[in-house]
Amino acid sequence: MGNDPSALVVVVVVVLLLGLVLRWVFAPSRPRRSGRPVNAADAAASGKLGLLTVITPGVGRQEALRRRAVLQEAGIRSSMSRRADGRYDVLVFGGDAQAARVQLGPGDGV
Repeated sequence: MGNDPSALVVVVVVVLLLGLVLRWVFAPSRPRRSGRPVNAADAAASGKLGLLTVITPGVGRQEALRRRAVLQEAGIRSSMSRRADGRYDVLVFGGDAQAARVQLGPGDGV
């Protein structure tokens, strides 16, 4: 069997088939998307926020952090999104939007 060329051909074919099967099994089921989910658009102008609602659009970083701290003290989960112009939007879940507006008071929320 040491000099049998048919054995070598069988081994090569099996390795190639195994490679094809593994490539098919481990291929991603969906094409990979790159980039940010909102595509560098401001969150306030985007319709792709899912469950989130912009509660405060276009404030500086320190102000956004201050407002998030107020919301956190009230037990309201929040997030920040950086806008194209460098300012930030503060976002909360849609169900918490009214409570967030109350916590932030007039002039602070949208």
